[in-house]
Amino acid sequence: MQSAVRMFLLFDKGLNRLISIISVLALAAAACLGMLQVVSRFVLKLPLEWTEVMIRIFLAWMVFVGAALVFRAGAMIAVDLMRHMMPERFRRAHDLFITLTTLLFLALLGYWGLVYANRSATQTILGMHYLSVYWAYLSIPVGCVCSAIAVIARFLDAEPVVDEAEELKLVH
Repeated sequence: MQSAVRMFLLFDKGLNRLISIISVLALAAAACLGMLQVVSRFVLKLPLEWTEVMIRIFLAWMVFVGAALVFRAGAMIAVDLMRHMMPERFRRAHDLFITLTTLLFLALLGYWGLVYANRSATQTILGMHYLSVYWAYLSIPVGCVCSAIAVIARFLDAEPVVDEAEELKLVH
């Protein structure tokens, strides 16, 4: 069992590296396209229609796939007052409940994102008649799968995370 968990966490670590690269490249591409759009529109007076759409697609991929990194780091917005108030012995059960609830949400979002992507597969993107809307909407289910892996890895990872309240106690 421990070796399976170690293998899963190793897979998650590699996936996080890949997601980091994809997110950085998507942000860089969006920034470059934004600069290209400004130069072409205001300097050359030849606006490019496709750059705005591609910026949105790159940002969608960056956000949905990059969300996995935030889930893995435990940096999503959380209301954890109840967790801090409960006895230590109940915290793991609470974490399991939160993990399962998050996985349910990601499964629903991923499922409906895939349904929406498949329904839109025959539509093309305005200004880019060769590119299907499917590729833009596919970021939703792909991001949800990556996030689900990150949520499971966060739960399985035995290293405790020091929260802000405990950090303040250590400092003072």
